[in-house]
Amino acid sequence: MIDLKDFVLRENDIEKDGHIYCKECGKRVDGDLIEFGFSKIIPRIKCECDIKRDKEMEKRERLMKIANLKRDCFSSNIQHQYRFENCINKSGQAFNVAKNYAIHFDQMKEDNVGLIFYGDVGSGKTYLASSIANYLIEEKLMRVRIMNLSQIINQIQKSAFKFDVNEIINTLSNIPLLILDDLGIERDTSYAREQVYNIINSRYLKNKPTIFTTNLSLEIIQDTNIDLEYQRIYSRILEMAIPVKVVGEDFRRKIHQEKLKKYKEILTYGGGIDD
Repeated sequence: MIDLKDFVLRENDIEKDGHIYCKECGKRVDGDLIEFGFSKIIPRIKCECDIKRDKEMEKRERLMKIANLKRDCFSSNIQHQYRFENCINKSGQAFNVAKNYAIHFDQMKEDNVGLIFYGDVGSGKTYLASSIANYLIEEKLMRVRIMNLSQIINQIQKSAFKFDVNEIINTLSNIPLLILDDLGIERDTSYAREQVYNIINSRYLKNKPTIFTTNLSLEIIQDTNIDLEYQRIYSRILEMAIPVKVVGEDFRRKIHQEKLKKYKEILTYGGGIDD
């Protein structure tokens, strides 16, 4: 018979046939007696209820961590929904490249392989980059950050001390995957170009993959006759990242048109609204 003083009872525990059982699932929860010198202990065995609670807790903690990572990654809540399964154009090469990059990111990270999504305004470059971020956050709980280079330069220029500037660049260089959005729209000054190079080069030196999106053409990025400061930046980018052209109709305009059509039908005919 079990000595109850050697076992800590819980609210749902019940004694039967010399053992302790869970009243809810009926599983035995007392283990074999263990002796430590002059002391004795009866370990608790997890019942089905404990296992279920642990799984629910793990799920809640995972969802909370995902929410926190997304909040830190994106500046807009709408980007939380930029996921591969929601993409309008799943047949393009750029979509396949983006999805395969996310799936095989461990290998991409090991070899410091990034991507350059280039194409016309509204073609879906930021959507694909954000889809990669969401996949890695949801599947690998990985820290990702998407930032506009203009925002970074503004933040650097507001820094009063060189230490602050170095800290900003050091922080950016340590993020497992950094997405630099809208390359080429940052301020066209020598100081801005210097800081852009410093950010990109710091990630190159630390072997951290980077994804770029830009409205610039590949011809401009590969042009060796442009300003030397730009050549230095673009040369480093081409060394770090694979160019991927994103083509298709204006992504944002199509979403806007579909939204207008949907609500025009609702407002005109009352579809989906009870009379």
